[in-house]
Amino acid sequence: MHEGSENDVLMTTLKRVAAVLKQREIPFALSGSFAAYARGAAASSPAHDVDFTLLEEDIGRALDGLCEAGMSAVPNEEDWLAKVRDGTAPVDLIHRPSGVPVTREMLGRATPLNVDSVLMPVLAATDQILMLLRSFCEHECDFGGPLLMARALREQVDWERVHSEMEESPYARAFLYLLRELNIIGDGEGSAMPEEQPQYKVGRLRRALAEDPRTSELGIGVQVRGLDIHLSGEVGCADRRRAVVELAEEVMPGHTVYDELTVARIDEPPKEERLP
Repeated sequence: MHEGSENDVLMTTLKRVAAVLKQREIPFALSGSFAAYARGAAASSPAHDVDFTLLEEDIGRALDGLCEAGMSAVPNEEDWLAKVRDGTAPVDLIHRPSGVPVTREMLGRATPLNVDSVLMPVLAATDQILMLLRSFCEHECDFGGPLLMARALREQVDWERVHSEMEESPYARAFLYLLRELNIIGDGEGSAMPEEQPQYKVGRLRRALAEDPRTSELGIGVQVRGLDIHLSGEVGCADRRRAVVELAEEVMPGHTVYDELTVARIDEPPKEERLP
């Protein structure tokens, strides 16, 4: 039985499902709110389920593997996904969101990311936004959550592709208009993105420092002052210090990176005390 908050329960299920799919060598990508969270969006409070995208031809194998792992298939009337339950945690296996089939190309664009310390493919941010926009209709057109997601993922999204693929949807056009009016994205016609706010630069660099295998640093202080990036905190060695600065320069081109890091001192071991 799972313990903890609803999100903790779902995260445990997420890792269990990913492990089964990887063991069965079934192509998949994490999607939905947890995919957005893995890419830097704020966590849902709470999330309602766990979403994975799969090829339709692999749904049967996935269901067999998950049921063998102790989960149960849930009958449903919808023909675009299969539903599974892990205890109380619901899982959606999506193969045709909004009538658009999941393809090998889509899964191939997924990025391997650490999700709560487990490496798994996470749906590309552009595909995530497209899937979200395609779901808008007269019965489902709440822009609140999608707005937060788009703001968090905007630097990872090919917005020209989004504009091009969603130009026939009035609901998507309304959402993209709102993003432009809020200065979150450009106009979709080759214009530059609006200047990224300092807090988003900080978040993007911190994620890179945590996820890049050259650094894997979680405790680095980042301050943004105009085009100046100030790094502070303690690292384990001089090589790690250099790697942190180099990564910051890669992630923030056009900025000046100031190295205010310190290297942890390794003092001599304490001398053995002897009783008189």
